Amino acid sequence: MKRIIIISLAICLTAFKDATFVKTTNSINPPQDILAGTWKYQSGNEVFIVSLFRLTDGYQGHYKKITVDANGNQLAEIYNSNKPIGNTTTNWPYVIYSDNISTNYEIRAILHDNTVTNTPNGGGFIDGVLDMKVLNPNCFTPPSNTCALQAQWTVKKEPGLQNPSDPNFSIPTNVILTKQ
Repeated sequence: MKRIIIISLAICLTAFKDATFVKTTNSINPPQDILAGTWKYQSGNEVFIVSLFRLTDGYQGHYKKITVDANGNQLAEIYNSNKPIGNTTTNWPYVIYSDNISTNYEIRAILHDNTVTNTPNGGGFIDGVLDMKVLNPNCFTPPSNTCALQAQWTVKKEPGLQNPSDPNFSIPTNVILTKQ
């Protein structure tokens, strides 16, 4: 009986050690994802930056716009979606939410533009639908990319009834982003 308990304990400890190693290894070197990460679009000295995070059932993210100098150093922040909700001290957990990526390397997401002003009935944001499609998935070859990965970023207002006093989006609505 003692022999069975000792053998069982040894098996459990070995399995725990292996599971801990795998978990630690994955957290240090997580698998690459074609969509998760930082994407940028630059027009003159303004840079629009999208950060997407992989979840088990899709993606979440934030965006911001900054100005940069000739060397690419940040000068100012024009807006940032990762900000407090209303007059609270709690930040928006995310403003982009989608399901998993399709086999065509595309997501359709719900997007909240919380950087708009003059939304008296909208609570400080307007909703939109984001379509983001990777244009050149063959460039995604971890650990080394041979070309810049690009995606088409298209945002539209949600279909249905619209409040005519709502402003337009403050974010770009039709640009090509490059993964950093």
